[in-house]
Amino acid sequence: MQHVHEHRFQPQPAGSLSLRQFVESLRRWTPEMRHIVQIALTRTEAERRTYLQQFHANHHEREPGKLDSFVRWAYSDPRLDHIPALLAELERPERDYAGGLEHEAEVLVRMRGEGKTPARRVADYLGLLGIEGAEPVRDAIAALLPAGTPPGAVLATIRLMRRRWLDLYGDDPFFAED
Repeated sequence: MQHVHEHRFQPQPAGSLSLRQFVESLRRWTPEMRHIVQIALTRTEAERRTYLQQFHANHHEREPGKLDSFVRWAYSDPRLDHIPALLAELERPERDYAGGLEHEAEVLVRMRGEGKTPARRVADYLGLLGIEGAEPVRDAIAALLPAGTPPGAVLATIRLMRRRWLDLYGDDPFFAED
């Protein structure tokens, strides 16, 4: 007799989930899902592959779990390393955007995204996560803003860039490849 498994988490084939949909799906992750990802992140890529092979080998020797598909995804998706920054972005308070230059953020996002493939734009968005902690990046963005923009406004503008990126390019497929 063959078992039919029902899973709440369904891995998404390339091109079936937009960047915005993926980011929104993170809001629905359970604490158990977040814990699985935290554990996967502590392992090297080789350790993840080994774990996944063992997980598959032992799959028929145990009761299937409701999060088996999620475990398989967490241990195999190359974008896993971006999850903590994406989750932090979702939990960012509104005050972190105060003082940001909205028009400048819009222009910078449009300039950065122009002429790029959807997969490249998604990669660029992921690259924008957490960059305000890097002084050379802050300085480079500050040089593109009006002279004398205070450091707090530079940080808020970088954050607004990420928010605007989702507005402009959120329909780009998250799992697409170039």
